[in-house]
Amino acid sequence: AYGEAVWQGAYVFDVSLFHGLVLKDRITHLKSGVNIYEESYWIKRSLYIEDVLYTISNREVKLNRLDDLYPIMEIELS
Repeated sequence: AYGEAVWQGAYVFDVSLFHGLVLKDRITHLKSGVNIYEESYWIKRSLYIEDVLYTISNREVKLNRLDDLYPIMEIELS
Protein backbone atom coordinates (compact mmCIF):
# COMPACT_ATOMS: atom_id res chain seq x y z
CA ALA A 1 0.00 0.00 0.00
CA TYR A 2 2.95 2.35 0.61
CA GLY A 3 5.34 1.25 -2.10
CA GLU A 4 7.98 -1.45 -2.33
CA ALA A 5 9.81 -2.51 0.83
CA VAL A 6 13.59 -2.13 0.65
CA TRP A 7 14.72 -3.01 4.18
CA GLN A 8 13.37 -4.55 7.39
CA GLY A 9 14.92 -4.59 10.83
CA ALA A 10 15.72 -2.51 13.90
CA TYR A 11 17.32 0.91 13.96
CA VAL A 12 19.75 1.50 16.85
CA PHE A 13 20.27 5.07 18.05
CA ASP A 14 22.68 6.80 20.42
CA VAL A 15 20.84 9.27 22.62
CA SER A 16 22.57 12.15 24.40
CA LEU A 17 21.79 15.68 25.52
CA PHE A 18 24.67 17.08 23.47
CA HIS A 19 24.11 15.22 20.15
CA GLY A 20 20.43 14.29 20.49
CA LEU A 21 19.36 11.21 18.48
CA VAL A 22 22.09 9.80 16.24
CA LEU A 23 21.63 6.66 14.14
CA LYS A 24 24.25 4.17 15.30
CA ASP A 25 23.43 1.29 12.93
CA ARG A 26 20.74 -1.10 11.75
CA ILE A 27 20.22 -4.78 12.53
CA THR A 28 18.27 -7.21 10.36
CA HIS A 29 17.46 -10.91 10.54
CA LEU A 30 16.91 -11.23 6.78
CA LYS A 31 19.39 -13.54 5.10
CA SER A 32 20.75 -13.19 1.58
CA GLY A 33 18.24 -14.50 -0.92
CA VAL A 34 15.28 -14.37 1.50
CA ASN A 35 12.23 -12.45 0.32
CA ILE A 36 11.83 -9.23 2.32
CA TYR A 37 8.13 -10.04 2.73
CA GLU A 38 8.91 -13.29 4.62
CA GLU A 39 7.48 -12.13 7.95
CA SER A 40 9.09 -14.88 10.03
CA TYR A 41 12.42 -13.01 9.61
CA TRP A 42 11.00 -9.67 10.74
CA ILE A 43 12.27 -8.40 14.08
CA LYS A 44 9.35 -8.37 16.51
CA ARG A 45 11.08 -7.32 19.73
CA SER A 46 14.33 -5.78 20.89
CA LEU A 47 15.74 -5.26 24.35
CA TYR A 48 19.03 -4.85 26.10
CA ILE A 49 20.36 -6.46 29.25
CA GLU A 50 23.53 -4.91 30.62
CA ASP A 51 25.84 -4.53 27.57
CA VAL A 52 24.02 -6.84 25.13
CA LEU A 53 21.31 -5.94 22.60
CA TYR A 54 18.86 -8.76 21.84
CA THR A 55 16.71 -8.71 18.69
CA ILE A 56 14.00 -11.34 18.32
CA SER A 57 12.12 -12.65 15.29
CA ASN A 58 10.14 -15.85 14.77
CA ARG A 59 13.31 -17.40 13.25
CA GLU A 60 16.09 -16.36 15.62
CA VAL A 61 17.43 -14.38 18.54
CA LYS A 62 20.44 -12.27 17.67
CA LEU A 63 22.84 -10.89 20.30
CA ASN A 64 25.07 -7.87 19.63
CA ARG A 65 27.42 -5.91 21.87
CA LEU A 66 25.65 -2.69 22.76
CA ASP A 67 28.70 -0.42 22.49
CA ASP A 68 29.65 -1.22 18.88
CA LEU A 69 26.90 -3.70 17.79
CA TYR A 70 29.50 -6.37 17.06
CA PRO A 71 27.69 -9.72 16.63
CA ILE A 72 28.03 -12.06 19.60
CA MET A 73 25.71 -14.92 18.71
CA GLU A 74 22.71 -15.99 16.63
CA ILE A 75 20.32 -18.57 18.07
CA GLU A 76 18.08 -20.24 15.48
CA LEU A 77 14.53 -21.02 16.59
CA SER A 78 12.47 -23.93 15.32
